[in-house]
Amino acid sequence: MELSPSTVLGDSGAPQTHAYFPTSCMISLLAPTLDGKRLNLGLTGHEGVYGGACALGIFVSACGAEVSAGGMAWKIEATRLARHGRDHPQLLRLVGHYLYVELRQLALQSVCSHFHALPNRPARCLLMSQDRLRSRDLWLTHEHLAQMLGARRAGVTEAAGQLQAQGLITYHRGHIYIADRPALQKASCSCYPQGRAIYHHAMDHAG
Repeated sequence: MELSPSTVLGDSGAPQTHAYFPTSCMISLLAPTLDGKRLNLGLTGHEGVYGGACALGIFVSACGAEVSAGGMAWKIEATRLARHGRDHPQLLRLVGHYLYVELRQLALQSVCSHFHALPNRPARCLLMSQDRLRSRDLWLTHEHLAQMLGARRAGVTEAAGQLQAQGLITYHRGHIYIADRPALQKASCSCYPQGRAIYHHAMDHAG
């Protein structure tokens, strides 16, 4: 199915009726705050699944989810995924390893938000988005970037302007093009290579 930007797929603590396997879209994992805002916990793209715990028979959303970049995804009923999990141990193993990756990356996100400043964090976020969408062309507004980073939009706009002035990206009306990935990696904080290493180590051992 096609998922449009800003589509809400689930809420924290709500029943999980479906799981989503993105192919060309990106999903933001969210947690509500006391003042009604939402904090970004992580991103899921073609490498992962939202609602994977359904394969383990857990039908309550651990976090909310919203489509941050539109595109295609596979959708499956939660109970059907649970049946597949019972019938296919390898599926359970893959999902279990990916849930471990999510937990590690959630911890990394918390550290990054607390200790690292702009523009390093936007650089990391753009690199993560490129990895999940498999494209240098990212259709992300500054509002979505601010939500991903838990930062004020004005700060994100300023940081994006610095990255553009250095020739690392180009930005126009919600379209971001990653012009120089190696330089963007150098501009990012150390959390980006750590996150990639966590994913590859866990998933390479899932087979």
